[in-house]
Amino acid sequence: MNTKGMLSAAVAAAFATGAWAEDLQVPVQTVEGWNIQRDLDRGGCIMEKVNEDGYLIRIGKTEAGAEFGFVGVYTKDEDVNVIGGVSRDVTFDLDGELFYGTATGDYQEGYKGGYAEANNPAFGDALARKYVLTINPDGDNPIKLSLDGTFKAMAATRDCEAHSLAVEQLTDNAKRAALDVAAIDAWRRLMADSKRAVEYSEQAKSALIFPEITKAGLGIGGEGGNGVLANREVINGHYRTTSLSFGAQAGVQTYGYVVMFMTDEALQKFLDSRGYELGVDGSIAIFEAGATAEADTTNLKVDTVAFVFDEKGLMANWTVEGTRIRPLEFE
Repeated sequence: MNTKGMLSAAVAAAFATGAWAEDLQVPVQTVEGWNIQRDLDRGGCIMEKVNEDGYLIRIGKTEAGAEFGFVGVYTKDEDVNVIGGVSRDVTFDLDGELFYGTATGDYQEGYKGGYAEANNPAFGDALARKYVLTINPDGDNPIKLSLDGTFKAMAATRDCEAHSLAVEQLTDNAKRAALDVAAIDAWRRLMADSKRAVEYSEQAKSALIFPEITKAGLGIGGEGGNGVLANREVINGHYRTTSLSFGAQAGVQTYGYVVMFMTDEALQKFLDSRGYELGVDGSIAIFEAGATAEADTTNLKVDTVAFVFDEKGLMANWTVEGTRIRPLEFE
């Protein structure tokens, strides 16, 4: 959407202070045209892109763990007059749904403008699901911004933040050891409860064990949890799993799952990947841990098999759609 001519007169009055240091932003990935970046100072992540008119647009949170709450717009237009630190009220129109907040001028390296913050926790969800954001719609120079791709990009930003927080948590050796113990305990319980899992494990090259997946902290229909890669109870690495639509439906609070790699090729493909996606980067068969049917390992036609266990809550159909697994890297 063309914003040229609108921002020039309004940007100084419509955006709030950001203070995002450029040298503290670490690129993570690009999703739907948005660049996801990790903020080393605040511990969270932001998403940004430069639109067709050269304006830098940012969406993020006021602090790690909070809901999405601000939109920033910056320009290199020399005719824009920005007064840093001056605040005023601002109105947001998201496809007809109105939100209100405050705004203050700000400068970034090479850009001037700032970001506007809403005072309604539903603002973030609207940014993810609406199509056009109009700032100060009743003013003389309303600012209109396309929200194309924000749903997936915001989910990726939450994933980025969850990964950062998980790494921070597990830098504590005691907490990492506790995860290792929980994973091995989950593996032993799976072996005790499922004859089919035992039979597949005898041929598996290695297995990912996630002892507890929860909904907490990811929002927009997502879940996540930490786990390990293990071979016969020997820990070979730590991983984070996240998903937009794991298949855990209304009422599910926690559950665990194990993925067994049945061939050397499947395991190596996983190890070579920086963002493995179940069911996409390899074929997979999914079982419930309590199922009693015999395992037909001789005619296995898939690269991986998965077992779901310890469901607490109402479980509908567990799927792997949107399930991504990334390594947790420690310094």
